[in-house]
Amino acid sequence: MKLRRTAVAASLFACTVLQGSALAQPAHAGKGAAKPAGAPASPAPTPAAQGGEDQGKKDAAREHFQKGLTLFDEEAWDAALVEFMTSRSTYPTRSATKNAALCLHKLHRFGEALAMFEELLAFPNLPAEDRQLAEREVKTLRALVGTITLAASEAGASVTLDGRDQGAAPLAGPIRVDAGTHTLRVYKDGFEPFEARLQVLGGQAQEVRATLRPLMQAGRLKVTEANGRVLDVVVDNVVVGKTPWDGALAPGDHAVVLRGAGALGTQPASAPVKLNQVTPIMLAAEELTAEVRVTPTPAGATIAVDGVTVGRGTWEGKLRKGRHTIESAQEGFLPFARVVTLEDDNREVIAAELLRDPSSPLWNQSRPRFVLELDAAFAVAPKLGGDVAGCASPCRTRPALGFAALGRGVYQFRSGFGIGVEAGYLLLKTSVDDRATTLTPTGFRNPGTAHDALTLGGLIAGGNAAMRLGSKAPLTLRLGAGVLLGSVSDQRSGDFATQARASKPSHAYSVADVGESPAARYFYLTPEVRVALPIGDHVELSAGVQAMVLIALSQPKWVGDQKQVLAGGDGSGTFPDETLTGKTIVVIAPGLGARYAF
Repeated sequence: MKLRRTAVAASLFACTVLQGSALAQPAHAGKGAAKPAGAPASPAPTPAAQGGEDQGKKDAAREHFQKGLTLFDEEAWDAALVEFMTSRSTYPTRSATKNAALCLHKLHRFGEALAMFEELLAFPNLPAEDRQLAEREVKTLRALVGTITLAASEAGASVTLDGRDQGAAPLAGPIRVDAGTHTLRVYKDGFEPFEARLQVLGGQAQEVRATLRPLMQAGRLKVTEANGRVLDVVVDNVVVGKTPWDGALAPGDHAVVLRGAGALGTQPASAPVKLNQVTPIMLAAEELTAEVRVTPTPAGATIAVDGVTVGRGTWEGKLRKGRHTIESAQEGFLPFARVVTLEDDNREVIAAELLRDPSSPLWNQSRPRFVLELDAAFAVAPKLGGDVAGCASPCRTRPALGFAALGRGVYQFRSGFGIGVEAGYLLLKTSVDDRATTLTPTGFRNPGTAHDALTLGGLIAGGNAAMRLGSKAPLTLRLGAGVLLGSVSDQRSGDFATQARASKPSHAYSVADVGESPAARYFYLTPEVRVALPIGDHVELSAGVQAMVLIALSQPKWVGDQKQVLAGGDGSGTFPDETLTGKTIVVIAPGLGARYAF
């Protein structure tokens, strides 16, 4: 800092000594945009002038240049840029060009900095140090700048990029822009405006085809200047003609500005155009001595000045001295508003950084929240297993069919990971036919075949962990675990034969509606995958499939000596001890669900 201040002091001293001299030779006109790397800490001193030029212009240019040096030393880059650019417009010099390029670099206006360094290289007799700096920066900046080539369907259409006039189509060549997000707008009277949001990479050449469609529904806007001045008419940041102007526009609110030479112009005004009607608007031009540049984040946010929406993205314009309200808005973000008080020759740079609105549905998936879920599924178990359902041929078994209903309460974290509790009910039914078994009265053995109607049912309670991915069609991967507490019912009937004896031959008899319902306790694991369809801000419907693995904590059994059965003429008998289900049961449950997120 000390070295830089010394250099600045030397510059001011040189300017004072050379006050009677002329400034350096003027630079060639040019324009552009980009960023410097490795720029020197302090600007070069004012160059010696050559005689024969208007001394008043030289003195004015020198005054602005000196102000720029002071502001540069204070790192007030934007204010310094204004002074250097004013010095250049009054009397172009090598030093003002170089320092303006350095300021543009500091402001990250890469494309403009690139063009300014290229202008610096065009000066004759450029010192070796300045040439090396400019060549180094041009090489660096070209990697940070892209180009946009426009092909417009209508010749003569007005073209703007980020609110800045680029001329009429077809353009003379590609538009050079900073890497980043840009808004391109193409307008012609009688056509719908074309607007595109472009993501441009450094070093990238991007082509845009702007097809303008005729206005099918329109109103007309008639713009005049109160004192009859002929000024540029700017509608929605596009120069559409000169006052008085009359043109067709789509119905709705439009922002209108008049621009003239120097500071002459008007502040933004709103013009509500109605279908098939003429909307007249008269504006009075005045000297606008202050300037505002608004750069919103995100880049596509709308900008409003004193209640008039002036467009999306970066906006720059002249305003009258006094208080102004600058606003910015974008869906999913909290609105931005700032009141600024502008003085004469004041340039205000406003970085309108919008904060996310946590209540917006755009971010609902990324904020912590409590969720309720209800799922209903068709359930099928290919096999229940055990001594009964796992019998061998010639007995016939069927898959167990039923349903599962489950409710969940889940806390979902910002990452999409969630944990919760669940409770529900599972019911499965199957039957087993022609199963060989025996009925054993005391001292006898009656062979036969049985029909078993099995029902497994019980309450489910446990916890789960899930990961939710995506937002348009969210995918949920879940694993649940818990216990099933219920019973297994066996309603049995069958045909048997008594045991033949010398005094009594064998005869057939039937047994019907004999039942057992032992308790059943299972530990379960439930891997699941589910795809959802959001309906509104809080509700969504889903479809998924779950595999429930039941692991018996104790196998339910038919305990023979607990159930006496009349065995024809052989008295009362019992069935043998048998397990009703296996140690592990796998249930597949495809189904539908609903979800409500608070």
